Amino acid sequence: MQTPLVFRAILGLLMDLAIPAALGAFVMAGMRLRSEGGMNFEASGGFLKWLFWGCLLISLPGVSLWLSNEGVPGASQLTIAGATGAQYTQGVEKVTNDFVNNFLVAHVVPVVAASLVFKAILDLSQGHSPLASIIAALFLLGVQGIYNLATGTWMQSSDQYGVTDMLMQAFGYAANRISPIVGGLALSGAIVNYVRHRPWGGLVASGLAFLSVTGIWALVTHFAGVNL
Repeated sequence: MQTPLVFRAILGLLMDLAIPAALGAFVMAGMRLRSEGGMNFEASGGFLKWLFWGCLLISLPGVSLWLSNEGVPGASQLTIAGATGAQYTQGVEKVTNDFVNNFLVAHVVPVVAASLVFKAILDLSQGHSPLASIIAALFLLGVQGIYNLATGTWMQSSDQYGVTDMLMQAFGYAANRISPIVGGLALSGAIVNYVRHRPWGGLVASGLAFLSVTGIWALVTHFAGVNL
């Protein structure tokens, strides 16, 4: 018995809305990054949770394919749901896409990032570190770029393991691209603290560690006896 059109249309609408929902999850990750301190956040914090949900929503067709290969009943309907929509769901999809792309990402996010830069100046004037607000602002301004990377080079495969490939590529991007920049900033901060006769040893250690992330990861995998 074929599934009624109304249910297939609603399912297709939910599958199509996964993409703007992923963008919204990346925006929420940037907001949580600031509330968690910008630099020091726990592995179980909201930043990584929202980042994971964004990756999961983008890879939802791949997850559906994985469920279908595992023999979950009805999972195959998810992979073809996007092509079986109805006219009465197209309006909701258009409004949601316009809100996320043209309102949230294009207008609200730059305003929030600008306010975080202003907050960084206020923190600096009060003697606090401005890096937390600056890092969160940079992340928010790069949400669209992160989304383009996630849907482009990060998703190396189109099979059921696309979400894990994306997370591994995201780690590689953070280790090879972001960590050297952070390490250089940490060493620069150590030099400034040394000139100002303030504690600088921790910044030097963290800077060298950020510059050696790939080497540390290679050592950990070698000691564990695994090949990833």
